Amino acid sequence: MKVSALIMVSMLAAGCFADEEPMRKVAAISEEKPAAVPTPEEIVANPLPTQLANEPRVRQNVVQTKCAAVPGGWGAQGTARNPGKKPVTYKIVVYFTTTKATTLDYAQALVTVPPGKTVPWSAKKEFQAKKEMLCPMPGISLVS
Repeated sequence: MKVSALIMVSMLAAGCFADEEPMRKVAAISEEKPAAVPTPEEIVANPLPTQLANEPRVRQNVVQTKCAAVPGGWGAQGTARNPGKKPVTYKIVVYFTTTKATTLDYAQALVTVPPGKTVPWSAKKEFQAKKEMLCPMPGISLVS
């Protein structure tokens, strides 16, 4: 917004115009741009975790091989490997997003991998999914 427009809005809100009532001016501005009303086709996103553990150094050990619809929702799957000498447990958080990057829901998987092995993992969730979805993994961490 330009500075002159900001000053004008401030003056309107403060009632600095003597020729008209300030509330009528503000109401006129509001009537020009009504608030957007959600349409029935829009899907309401479910609550998401507010904090995610993410360890970039372990991401190379977790691969996603599939992101697809499951009965009643959406799911992701892949493999996790353990190049170390002790068993490890990974926590994998998958967001289920629209193709326009709106996160509708999430799921997580805990997968224990023996030393030197690769095992499959999957995370799925029942929710009202769109026809096409994406499965980014914002949180991959070691639990043990």
